[in-house]
Amino acid sequence: MKVQSMKKAAAQLFTVLALLALVGCAMPTPPPEPQSQSKPDRPDWAMTEPDDEDGMKHFVGVSAVYSTEQSARDNAYEKATERAVQFLGNFAKGKSLRMAKTFGLKADTINETIGGREFQKQVYGAVSRQLKAKQWYYEIKSDGYIYFVLTRIPISVLDDSLKNAHANAEKDARKRSKDANTAAAKEQALNEAEFHSQMSKDGFMD
Repeated sequence: MKVQSMKKAAAQLFTVLALLALVGCAMPTPPPEPQSQSKPDRPDWAMTEPDDEDGMKHFVGVSAVYSTEQSARDNAYEKATERAVQFLGNFAKGKSLRMAKTFGLKADTINETIGGREFQKQVYGAVSRQLKAKQWYYEIKSDGYIYFVLTRIPISVLDDSLKNAHANAEKDARKRSKDANTAAAKEQALNEAEFHSQMSKDGFMD
């Protein structure tokens, strides 16, 4: 009886162990959690954007912390694109405000046009199509990944994006001049058209 009881207990124990093994195999393996890096050695370009080189301008994008590498990479590239558009927008505003008085235009009028959705949309589209990643760098934090990307874009593309955006703004201003109900509104629209015409010739480079 004692031997039979021991055999029965051993059989039950084997069954339990087998079931545990099957359950363990059926459970999906959790993805490895990011391990924090200590004192990462960032490249120089991650902290200071390189100067223009061979007709190229550089922009750096830095992502937020993401749980996946791909999301961090995508966000870094998006930030670099936004950085390029912001730079170009600031340049356009600075140059435009200097020229606005020549055409009898107020700063608010210029800021409204250049900061407008349509103008920004055109510039963003041109930049995003031509901005290329040159180098990548990442850091692993306890809660995910941070990516840095060094991008470059031909200065000629920045030049053309501004020229085209101003050319379209000129068309819009001329249309408004035709639809104007007063002489003052017509003159204002024509002045804007002449301004954008001049800016479309100048573009990015003075």
